[in-house]
Amino acid sequence: MNKQPKKYTSTVISEILNSRKSLTYEGTKRNMLLAARIDDALITKGWTKKQFADMMQKSPTEITKWLSGTHNFTLETLYLIESYLGVTLFEVPAQQLEYA
Repeated sequence: MNKQPKKYTSTVISEILNSRKSLTYEGTKRNMLLAARIDDALITKGWTKKQFADMMQKSPTEITKWLSGTHNFTLETLYLIESYLGVTLFEVPAQQLEYA
């Protein structure tokens, strides 16, 4: 008797899985670009990871994690990074900032 699980095929499941793969790829790509922007700003400033870590009151290990492209930042941390480095990491279009 064959006790192998039955394989199901579904276009809906395939579409969901393919969509998820695309979203994961795009998320990873954005994280890597963010890490690269931070690294470029550090190089431009001539700062080491240790110097930046001291300014941010973080450990150099955490800065290394940030630059790996795998870290999930809080908005507060991103604002602090922008402030210290004098760069804009994300822009919100002006029309989205207007209140009704």
